[in-house]
Amino acid sequence: MTRTVAVVCGSGVSSTFLARGLRGAIADRSLDWAVEPLSVDDLADRADALDLVIVGHHLAADADAVSAALGGRVPAVVLDAPGTGPDAVTAALAHLTSTTSAPSEGEHHG
Repeated sequence: MTRTVAVVCGSGVSSTFLARGLRGAIADRSLDWAVEPLSVDDLADRADALDLVIVGHHLAADADAVSAALGGRVPAVVLDAPGTGPDAVTAALAHLTSTTSAPSEGEHHG
């Protein structure tokens, strides 16, 4: 089952760049993840369709607000690498590959 990860930034611009790089890394490794760039404002509306949320490094101070928007329905992790380049893609990919539990039966994700 394909799982969905949201890459979140303030306005959705940098998340689009990071999502593009992450999609390539996922394809190279044949992982079963879909990537969706989102702004913080769009997060609550999409939470039920997500399995993981990766928060851009620059939003670390807003991690509590992101978690609140998710209402405890989805785990959120803050990227430990800044920017949208190869280091950030590698850090995001590490979160995906360490997320080993599949959604429970009956959950709709992705």
